[in-house]
Amino acid sequence: MWPKALAALKSLSRSEIFWCAIGMLACTVWLANLKATEHPDYADAGQYISGGVNLAKYGTFNENIRLDSDTITPGIGREPGYAAVLSVVFRVGDSLDQITPTCLYSGGCGVEPYVWAKWTNRTFIVLSGLIMFFAMRRLTGSPFAAIMSGMHLWLNHQMHKNYDYVISDPLAMFLASLLVFTCIWAWQRKSIYSWIAPGLVFAGLVFTKAVYIYFIPVAVLIGLVLVVMNRAQWKSSLSKLLIVTVVATSPLFLWMERNHDITGKYQFTDSRGGIALSTRVVFNDMNLTEYLAAFTYWTRGAGDGWAEALFPAEIVKPFEWYNPDGYYLRGQLGFGERASVIASERNIPMSDAKDIVEHQIKDQILAHPIKHIVTTFPLIYRGIWIDELAIITFPALIWLLICALRQRNGLLVIVLLPSLFSLVFYAAFSLNVARYQMTAMPGFAIAFGYLSLWVRDRIQRYRRHKTPKQEEHA
Repeated sequence: MWPKALAALKSLSRSEIFWCAIGMLACTVWLANLKATEHPDYADAGQYISGGVNLAKYGTFNENIRLDSDTITPGIGREPGYAAVLSVVFRVGDSLDQITPTCLYSGGCGVEPYVWAKWTNRTFIVLSGLIMFFAMRRLTGSPFAAIMSGMHLWLNHQMHKNYDYVISDPLAMFLASLLVFTCIWAWQRKSIYSWIAPGLVFAGLVFTKAVYIYFIPVAVLIGLVLVVMNRAQWKSSLSKLLIVTVVATSPLFLWMERNHDITGKYQFTDSRGGIALSTRVVFNDMNLTEYLAAFTYWTRGAGDGWAEALFPAEIVKPFEWYNPDGYYLRGQLGFGERASVIASERNIPMSDAKDIVEHQIKDQILAHPIKHIVTTFPLIYRGIWIDELAIITFPALIWLLICALRQRNGLLVIVLLPSLFSLVFYAAFSLNVARYQMTAMPGFAIAFGYLSLWVRDRIQRYRRHKTPKQEEHA
């Protein structure tokens, strides 16, 4: 793989190298000069950081920092992928000495301990653009489309706003981009063992964003459809599907076995699904007016102002983040309150009470599936605004998928699926804030590359038709 990769680098034209260098430099300078947050370890970041600190100090994954022991008991928590990256980053400088439970759990440890972590996130964003450049170059054979796809990530100001917190989203986008590239690379090679690469990358993506576990049955089903469609080489296609599935799932099963030894349950992460569902299911209570207000309020930029101008205050107020009667806090805090009541009434552990509440929420969704599907659309709309050019790229992404299905372009369907899964799954089972959709950005970059190529071809065709007429008139 590496000799051919070096050969591919040598085949780049000076123009391609120039524009890639410009894009990467502009992205790096832009990220370095964005307004920095004063609390990069706020909220979810604290869990990633504590996991990284323990891995660095003890070589053991646990999200509770301890300073009074030479060892630490293994535990479960969020996905361990980003914590593993942080465990390496924190060894640079004196970050491990500056991050303590005292500061981390009471207002934050400031900015200084996370300088290298933030530069790591910036690097993931820059590399994502470079990977999408090479992916589109292989996919389309067009340097122009490749450059436009890379630029779409390098110059995407809205997306860049999420790098400053010490969270896993930039790493997830990097892995999602790498998954696209390795799928294209494996598809274009004859060896079935080439599919080991996308399998390994996908496993890394799950270790960073556990929701992609639910993508596995979707991917296997689509893979089986492609096997059936490719009747002439169905044995080879089936072998490739088996290889990528085994390679991708084996590390996941090993991690679940490790967690089973700790908790007695086969689980990939701690039980956060209930809270996520709770923050999502509250939107199923929207009436028609609130439903329309959601599209308005979640439009990036002036959306909240438009909503306040168009709808009564009692309709708009619940969309505010920290309104006690708003959707977010009702979902976020309501889950724990319901679990506490059940634990008290039935005299059972809190963990069991949370499982009961989670099952109740799932039953609530299954009792009204149409309502849940309908209310998923405004939440999809909420998530697309991670992209600076969402008003263009989202329709382009849907158009590109339709074209791929009509033309039976299996490769294009495969590389778009992870991004489409991100858009739909987060909207269906969480509150889907925009940063969740950094894993959808490779799909938007592909759509932007194809759209740019289409526009350029139309302009060139127009010029060719126009020139003969001008000469004839002369």
